[in-house]
Amino acid sequence: MLTTEEFRAWCQRLQIEPETEAFITRIRSSPPIRKVRVRANNVSGKYPSPKMQRFIQFESQHVELWCKFGN
Repeated sequence: MLTTEEFRAWCQRLQIEPETEAFITRIRSSPPIRKVRVRANNVSGKYPSPKMQRFIQFESQHVELWCKFGN
C-alpha cells in the first residue's frame, strides 16, 4: 500500500480533484465492510496480511480451490 506521501504524489500526478482525494483517503483508512459468508459450496478462512497489518477474510468456491492447489 502506498504511504500517505506516495498517495498524495500519485493524486497530484494524476491531477485528482481534492474532493476525490479525500474520498479515497477515507476508503483507504476504513476497515473492510463486506463480511465473508459461509455457504454450502464455498471454503472460507482468514490469512494474515503484513501489508495491511490485519487478517484478511476470504471465500472461494471448491472449484477455485481445486484449481489453485490441484487436489
